[in-house]
Amino acid sequence: MALCRAQARLCLSAQLRQSLAVKQLKRTLIQPSFNYKYIRDNANTLLENARQRNVHDAQPHRVGTLYDEFRDVTSQINERRSELNALSKQLAQQAKNQKLSANAEEYKAMTADLRDQAKSCKALVQELERKVSGIEAQLIHEAAKIPNTTHPDTPVGDESKARTVKIEGLLHTADRIPSELGDLSRLSSEEFRDHYDLIRDLDIVDMQAGAKVAGSRFHYWKGAGALLELALVQYAMTRASAAGFIPHITPDVARSSIVDACGFRPRSNAEDQRLDKALGGDAKVNSSKQMSGEASQIYRAVPVAEESRNEDGNAADPLCLVATAEIPLVAMKQKQILDGSKLPYAMAGLSHCFRAEAGARGRDTRGIYRLHQFTKVELVSLALPEQSQSELERLVDFQTSLYKDLGLTFRILQMPTHELGASAFQKFDIEAWMPGRRAWGEISSASNCTDYQARRLGIRARVPGSDGGAPVFVHTLNATAIAVPRLAVALLESFQRPGGEVVVPQVLRPWMMGMDVLRRPASD
Repeated sequence: MALCRAQARLCLSAQLRQSLAVKQLKRTLIQPSFNYKYIRDNANTLLENARQRNVHDAQPHRVGTLYDEFRDVTSQINERRSELNALSKQLAQQAKNQKLSANAEEYKAMTADLRDQAKSCKALVQELERKVSGIEAQLIHEAAKIPNTTHPDTPVGDESKARTVKIEGLLHTADRIPSELGDLSRLSSEEFRDHYDLIRDLDIVDMQAGAKVAGSRFHYWKGAGALLELALVQYAMTRASAAGFIPHITPDVARSSIVDACGFRPRSNAEDQRLDKALGGDAKVNSSKQMSGEASQIYRAVPVAEESRNEDGNAADPLCLVATAEIPLVAMKQKQILDGSKLPYAMAGLSHCFRAEAGARGRDTRGIYRLHQFTKVELVSLALPEQSQSELERLVDFQTSLYKDLGLTFRILQMPTHELGASAFQKFDIEAWMPGRRAWGEISSASNCTDYQARRLGIRARVPGSDGGAPVFVHTLNATAIAVPRLAVALLESFQRPGGEVVVPQVLRPWMMGMDVLRRPASD
């Protein structure tokens, strides 16, 4: 008897965990529209795609099994509902025939029997509805782990497999700039100073004050440095607006569900594992060694007043600090049907960006190269499926024009599968040559996410000339215009003079209050 009670408690506990997990998933503002049939029918291909992208917790075959189970239980619910409707009609007819019945006792017995059948049928429907709700939650959770498909031209492997598309710029001679990071012995370590030495001598960034106030890898721009940030922002926004991108200044926070829908991870590995366990996932596949991503780079922003009320973290859809304006820009159009004749719809968004940068080590953490908070102008475009590849080319061309006019030397890389994240179908990075670091450094990227984000946010468009056909999911694209600290590093190191001065690029001078050279401040 005691064993039975213990087993009952365990069963109840498992049901409670699953119920809480289902509620947590249903916090999402928009129910995703995954193509479960496609996943089931292409499970082998999707599994291999996930492996090539270094994603190990995706289980498309499990999605296929859950989808079949979902359809079967849904069919049972529909059958039982039909039975319930038939019983209700019989009860209604019995009520009409009551006065005509010669035998009251026979009428009561028949009515009681029908009511018992209806009660049992209703209970069965409710039980099946609870079951299908749990299956649907598992379906959503497992399908969400599957990364986007991959462009066939994408190199397979890690960062070392990136393909150099071209090198641009005339600032340095080609024989001094290695196309790949190899032997750098021929480069003089004395020709160019590191940006960290420059910003200290020029007194344009205060890292110590940032560390005291907010912690390591936070900073203050000051004096000419503050003007430089504003000039870069104005330069990017002005050029983007002239190119047809609608300027926006976005919120610096977004709901956790929105962050998740855009392909970023707002949960820790431990939280993902607890959710997997509650929903009956495969513990072996979802072990900490097999989780698909690195540690989450997202910051949560929980109001102090809510901390005590939401200790379990499941009572609300917590706000997160955005890692990029891509998140609030794409989410602006959630649950909308757009006019396809007006696409592509291009936006430029200014925001602060927040990155935990978990695991970052070494020289990348020196100075302002890798920070927890920085300012960025992001480009986002919503396009019809047949427009998205040409729109990606347009974004890269626009980026190229920005960096050319700044006078930088840079290269465009086609990024391999391990570098695509969850959402990108194809991705290009742009790296500037940073002579003080004696290395290429990433300054921007551009990605075509096809319908990955649109399916999760419910963004569709009516295709021109479709005669009222069903709306299609749009394709979303994003590209960095200006990430201020990285551009500043490239500019400072590239345009430095032997005496420690730095020449301001011509295109930035309109916003530098007449300053064409950054100089050391006069000593007191």
